Amino acid sequence: MIHLPLSSGREMSNMSNKSERLQAARFAEWLSAHTGTEYSITDGPNPPDFFLQSTSHRTWLEVTDIYLSNEQAEYLNSPAIQTFSFCGSPDEPALRLVNQLYRKLSKNSYRPIFETRGKGFLLLTCEDFGFDEVNLTRLHEFLECPPSYFLSDDQGLFSKAYFEYRLPGARPTFYELVYSDGKVVASGGR
Repeated sequence: MIHLPLSSGREMSNMSNKSERLQAARFAEWLSAHTGTEYSITDGPNPPDFFLQSTSHRTWLEVTDIYLSNEQAEYLNSPAIQTFSFCGSPDEPALRLVNQLYRKLSKNSYRPIFETRGKGFLLLTCEDFGFDEVNLTRLHEFLECPPSYFLSDDQGLFSKAYFEYRLPGARPTFYELVYSDGKVVASGGR
């Protein structure tokens, strides 16, 4: 049984904001190294979570956490929940990522920021502490053959979506492109 220290709702909200800020800063650092262009982040009006800018490019970033289950999300984010037990299919993280990606691509609430800054980035962060190579393989299988409805409601507001994850025993954070300009990307690699 794992116990988390109790925190007030305000402290939990601040911890969540700090976590998203750290995720966004880590992504901006990775994107800078990956593209050769120095990016920085500032808080956004929500939506989006953050503004992402370089000397030549202004865009935005939405950060979304993916958990193994709603129970795991509650355990990690609510001081009232003291225990969490693992149960579920190895497909669950992949299904949840695909569903969250679909949900975000379908949302029209990003249109005002799209109209001022153009297409943005979506960062889907894996918060499942049990995520492993089996789950990653399942994700790749889903991305290779997404559900037929998958892009039917895409609003075209994101240029790219990345999946951020760590594997057990691996130090680095990996970023995998899963969506690019209206198409699901099934790279199958890091």
